[in-house]
Formats: sequence, C-alpha cells, structure tokens
Amino acid sequence: MRILFSVVPASGHVLPLLPLADAARRAGHDVAFLSGRGAAEMVPGFDVFEVGPSVEEAMAKTAQRLSGDDGAQPGLGAIEMFGGVRMEGYGDEAVRVSGEFAPDLVVHDVVDVVGPLVAAVLEVPMVEHRISGPLPAELLGAVADRALTGYASFGAVRPVPFAVVDPFPDVLLDEAERDHAPGRVALRPQPHSSGPSVKLPELPGPVALVTLGTSVREPEALAALVTSVAEAGASVLVTVADLDVPDSVRERVRAIGFVPLAQLLPVADVVVSAGGSGTVLAALAAGKPLVIRPFLADQPWNAERMARLGLAVAIEDPATAGEAVRKALDDENYRRTAMAVATELARLPDADQVLRQLLGRMPQG
Repeated sequence: MRILFSVVPASGHVLPLLPLADAARRAGHDVAFLSGRGAAEMVPGFDVFEVGPSVEEAMAKTAQRLSGDDGAQPGLGAIEMFGGVRMEGYGDEAVRVSGEFAPDLVVHDVVDVVGPLVAAVLEVPMVEHRISGPLPAELLGAVADRALTGYASFGAVRPVPFAVVDPFPDVLLDEAERDHAPGRVALRPQPHSSGPSVKLPELPGPVALVTLGTSVREPEALAALVTSVAEAGASVLVTVADLDVPDSVRERVRAIGFVPLAQLLPVADVVVSAGGSGTVLAALAAGKPLVIRPFLADQPWNAERMARLGLAVAIEDPATAGEAVRKALDDENYRRTAMAVATELARLPDADQVLRQLLGRMPQG
C-alpha cells in the first residue's frame, strides 16, 4: 500500500504524524510526505514532496496581507495562512506530484487543506490526524471555507475522513470536549525519538529540562527561564546549542542542543516548556510534571488545561519559573497526578495497533 502524509511544514504539525508514518514503513508500506519547503529536513529517511512555501514564508506572506498578523495566534491570520496562502497557486503541483506517487490512502494533519484536496481529486480514502487538543470548530471551519476556491478550481468537494487519529487523550479533556464519534481512533502519545544518541552530562538533582520546542524563538525569554530555574537550585538541561546566562548559575546549566525528548525525559524531574502539545504529551507520558510559559498557537490553551488538572504550574513572567519549579517539585500532588496520567496513556493503542485499525476500517473499492 502507498500512504501519503500531507502536513503543514512546521515541526509541531509534522512530528505528531511521525509515529504513524514510522509504523506504516515498519509494516512494509510505501510512505511519502507532502508538505512545503523545509519539511524534508524534519523527516529524514522519507520521500518528501515539497510543494509551496515554508511555514516562515507563509507567515511572512500572511503578515503582508493582514497588516502584521502572521498567523501565529488563532484568528484571522491563522485562517489566511492555513486556508489561503498554503493553497493558492500550489494546488495543481500538489495534485500532480501526489498523482505520480499514486497513494492508496491520504493522512492529513487537522489544519492542512492540501491533503484533502489531493484525496478529493485522486478519489482516495482520507484520514484526519489531530496534532493537539481540541481546536475551536469555528476556526477549523473557517480554514476549510477559506480553502474552498482551491477545490472549486478542480470541481472537487472536500471529502469526509473515514477515521480521525487523536493523540490527545480523554484523560486530559473535560467531558464536553471529548469526541465520542465512532471514527475517532485514540493514539498513545510517545516522545520524539528520531535523532542522534547523545551522552548526557551528569548533574546533581533536581534536574529541570527547559525547552521552548522548535516553533518558539524567544532567546531572551529562554535565558530568563533558565536563569530563574537555576537560581532556584535546580540543574538545567536546555535544548539549545548556546545560551547566555549569568556566571552565578553557569555551573548548573548545560546547553545540549537538539536531543530527542525520548532521551531527555528519563533524567528530568520537571519539564519547563512553552506548552506545545508534543512536549506536554511527551512529558506526561513519562510521568513528569510541567511548568508552562505559553507564547503562541495552542500553548495558552494547554497551559490553562494542564494547570487546571494539577499537572502543571502556568506562569506569565519567565522570572518566576524558578518559584514555579520549586512548587511543582515540592508539592507531591503534581508528580502523583502526572504518574497517574502516564498510566492511563500507557493503556492506549500504539502506532502499530492504530495503523492496523485504520487499514481494517478503510473503505474498499
């Protein structure tokens, strides 16, 4: 079988789809990605069709159109970037290269509009893959509506997925947020593991892992977070290659560059992050409490949700990160609650099991 994964060219969109793509490749299927410029370096070892702008280029174009609103926050900018800029002028090429690959199945990330177009034109079944907690239905509907002109040019109608893969577990959602639709397939969250194996430095505990992920570029805020955590007495692993911190805390800080979370989480006692869904779910799968300072996209929603559930301390001022880390470590309830969630997550089906479910449900003919 030939499976095409269509995804926005940003790590927060690409990485959640990798477990299923890896499972498909392990099962002997032909796998390729359809995305924009820059995506190939995120998925080494896979065939990648780069069609259209990188996410940075799409954001810049969106900002030009909307007087500075680049789509980093939910709203009109996000609607224009995902539904307009990502589609306009690139539909023909996306359909052409996808047709040459000849997929039997298209899997697209929840805000990607190109994958559904390809599935519609090539008349192949489609699966939607969520990448975060529930996004507002109004936002997703507006993105889909903005892309309708792309479908109209092909005389196509956006298809309905026969299944929805969801890595955001019910245990983290209110009852009103839970999706009980028969097409939903829960997927066990797992930390990103692709990348070089690194020998980590030995540090006295407690150890805080500080990461803003790959989407947030706020060096001053990161330095303030790290400094505050180190001043509170924790050793710090920070996922950048270099960081300017005061001499008074330098001995407790190790800048280690990009290392897969699967290698880092076992040595961490607490995770300080921007609240991206991938980092949050990976930390919880490992039973680690969080401190979250959100910046963009779904991060404020994740910060509020995790704080409400007793899994994280949410902050606004990076200078208070040290105090928040001490709270998360000293109050045993945070660790116990995180461990309870980790137990629930471990019961969910893994990517290999989910792939078998999807192929078993796939429409024939």
